[in-house]
Amino acid sequence: MTIAIHLPLRSADIVVRRLRHDDAEDFALGTEDAAVREYGHLPLSDYTPEIVRDQIDGVIAEGLADGSLAVLAIAERDSDRFLGSLVLFDFREDRAEVGFWLAKTARGRGAAAKALDAAAALAAKTGLDLLEARTSPQNTASRRVLETAGFRQRGGVSEQRTPSGSVVPVLTFERPVAASREG
Repeated sequence: MTIAIHLPLRSADIVVRRLRHDDAEDFALGTEDAAVREYGHLPLSDYTPEIVRDQIDGVIAEGLADGSLAVLAIAERDSDRFLGSLVLFDFREDRAEVGFWLAKTARGRGAAAKALDAAAALAAKTGLDLLEARTSPQNTASRRVLETAGFRQRGGVSEQRTPSGSVVPVLTFERPVAASREG
């Protein structure tokens, strides 16, 4: 699966692009936010700029190269300022899971929904048919963003293992991406 060749992707006033070394401080700082810690279920409990740079050069580069993982930056289109992260993972034949988080200062302006639209376009360009997402039943902001971006809830609350390894109650959402396909 060739993810990297389709980057960057623009959606209105944001861009989804490769995560870069100059994003490392903002990424690490963003992961300290209480909401990101509570709902992000990131694989590591703590991030430093050095850890982020090591991941960019290691697991993130490897995932982009082999099509198994895409940890990307959400940035302002004009200034290229880092706003948050979008990740595509758990790739299967016709689908992948998407996750996202925004820095506290980037919330409330639609950046996450726009990034999810870009993720749907990316998924379609790589031959996927469906994006899945999970969120906590208590995370009303995330649920609202997913619904705004065309995701629909599938089923009720279930206990699932997150990327952090925790087993928590989640709601699962999905979005067909075939309609997003562009040449």
